[in-house]
Amino acid sequence: MPTQNPNPTPSYDGPAAGRRIARHLMHAAYIAAPVLAALAALLVALNAAATIARLMARLGADPLGQALAGASTVGVLGLLLAVALLGQHTPTRALAIIYAVAWLPLTVALSAAEAALASGLATTALASIGQTLATLLAGLALLPCCTLAVASRRADSQDLRAELAHYLSNAQKLVLLTATAGASVAFGVGRGMPAEVAAFIAVVLEVSFLLALARAGQHPLHSGALAAFGAVLALVSVETLSVLSGLSRLPALAAAGEMAYLLTPAAGLAYIVAAQLVQQQPASTRGRIRPTQPMAQPDADQPQADQPETQPAYSLNGHSLNGHDPK
Repeated sequence: MPTQNPNPTPSYDGPAAGRRIARHLMHAAYIAAPVLAALAALLVALNAAATIARLMARLGADPLGQALAGASTVGVLGLLLAVALLGQHTPTRALAIIYAVAWLPLTVALSAAEAALASGLATTALASIGQTLATLLAGLALLPCCTLAVASRRADSQDLRAELAHYLSNAQKLVLLTATAGASVAFGVGRGMPAEVAAFIAVVLEVSFLLALARAGQHPLHSGALAAFGAVLALVSVETLSVLSGLSRLPALAAAGEMAYLLTPAAGLAYIVAAQLVQQQPASTRGRIRPTQPMAQPDADQPQADQPETQPAYSLNGHSLNGHDPK
């Protein structure tokens, strides 16, 4: 009878062991990949923040300003990405996506400006753009902070594409209004007008256009004012661009733009007065117009059960209490 070895030699399955090792390695890679990606992103963000801090130091900022400049660029960009990817409110996510798309080139431009200045490359345009953005950085950082807080109060439509279209259309209007206001100021300054007077006329023109835009459709006066002020803005902008770009000028267009530009304050005042007169209804008209309400006619077939029949009241001596004789 065969005897069994009490200490058998263990047999190893080579392919099965290799598969187990591969599974363990894949599991470790899945765990380590997000950590490594986060570390890489953190290092890139710190590098960008340090580069922008060096740019601010080159411009003469104190250490606190250098640190805040890095937070205003890289920190705000990280906050926008977090809101866009992890947020649950659709309008806030849409606005964060738009700001992130705009904030990334801003951060890249500032980093490239510092690299160009540090290396001594002959990139005057890039350096000037970076310096301009650096001076405006403190005010620009307020835009996403304030507008995201306002967007958080907007009703959630659960439609990201519609919210993106809404905010992009508003951004387009803001950019166009800012550009036309600058063109109006340049139009007046280029013709020898003081800068404050040109700014005043630009403000009057823009406010009148916005007022007509807000009231368009309520009355033909507002629609006509919208078309008129829009035409003035178009004339002034085209003439300013033609002068600044050095392209061929149109004398008739320049003359029409100058005349409309000079008439802007008077036209704005006339529009305000006309709009006030349109809103107020004359007293004679109000006296003639009286609201008429149709009175409900009782149905002849339906008995009027809700109107009880009034019976005269009698006293004990045979005379009526309401002054009528029962006889």
